[in-house]
Amino acid sequence: MALWVVHRGSLRFRFLLLANFSKSSRSRRASTPQAAMALALAPFRAGCHRAEASARRPHRPLPVHAAPRPAARPPRQRARRAPVVASAASRSSPPPPPHLEDVLLGSGRTTDMAHALWRAVARKGDLAVDATAGNGWDTAVLAELVLGDDGEEPGAVLAFDVQPSALASTRRRVDERLDAEKASRVQLVLDSHATLEAHVGEYEGARRAADDEQIVAARDDARDDARDDGSSSVASRGVGVACFNLGYLPGADSDKSVVTETTSTVRAVRAAIAALRPGGVLTVVGYVGHAGGAEETEAVAALVATLDPKTFTAATHAVVNRENCPRLIVVHRKETTVERNRT
Repeated sequence: MALWVVHRGSLRFRFLLLANFSKSSRSRRASTPQAAMALALAPFRAGCHRAEASARRPHRPLPVHAAPRPAARPPRQRARRAPVVASAASRSSPPPPPHLEDVLLGSGRTTDMAHALWRAVARKGDLAVDATAGNGWDTAVLAELVLGDDGEEPGAVLAFDVQPSALASTRRRVDERLDAEKASRVQLVLDSHATLEAHVGEYEGARRAADDEQIVAARDDARDDARDDGSSSVASRGVGVACFNLGYLPGADSDKSVVTETTSTVRAVRAAIAALRPGGVLTVVGYVGHAGGAEETEAVAALVATLDPKTFTAATHAVVNRENCPRLIVVHRKETTVERNRT
């Protein structure tokens, strides 16, 4: 017969095979099955007694070289970040103006790209020129960028247009967005932008005269920041931003036959480039959908392509998968290290 027996001391299974007992074996060892079972279980009972005796022995400390392992470290827990809660001030403040890459990946509007470039270079106290005022949207943006507050350089904006209705719309727009004092520093010129050089020269002459008076006053007062070389302590003079928005005046009631012309536009762009201060930028948005628009835009692009690359960076941008999309032409006058440190 077969018998499974559990040894509780070592938790092992033992298999005993008790079979084929000869008559002589049964006669020598046991005469009954009960006696044979007792005989088979004898060694296991002895093992159990030895295990119990070992459990009753006193505990002996382990030698130094057999010291127990240190307890396992608790599992690492990731620190939870506190939730970011926007303050009331940040929720009420307007969002920051978009950068050029935001415009390219967002609306893609050519005029928005031009505005992003203006914001990158404009400084309080600059002279800004809107060569095609139109309905005044660009003029108002330029005024907000360059007109300084109390204690800052005042700055000014010159806006040109040949149509009185356009200048009237521009004045309303400026008065709505600026206070009276700042709005008075926006000069509207009812004339062609071909006269840009004369008007900018007149303004710059008046500003240089004011700077000279400031220098003389500083010398008389023995100020430490007075300069003997005739230069002023104010920002670099010249045009900070100049913009052209070619074509005709938009609007349902506007006269679409009054458009910018190639000859006067090229002359004005050349004068505006010459008037740029170091670090200043000029943008031209050319519309190619109306008669003469493509030729005018190409003429401006040909002009800026001849500029000295050591002094200017000229570039163009156009959306090629949109029919008659406006084209952006940009000219940036580079700054030297000395000029950059002065500002």
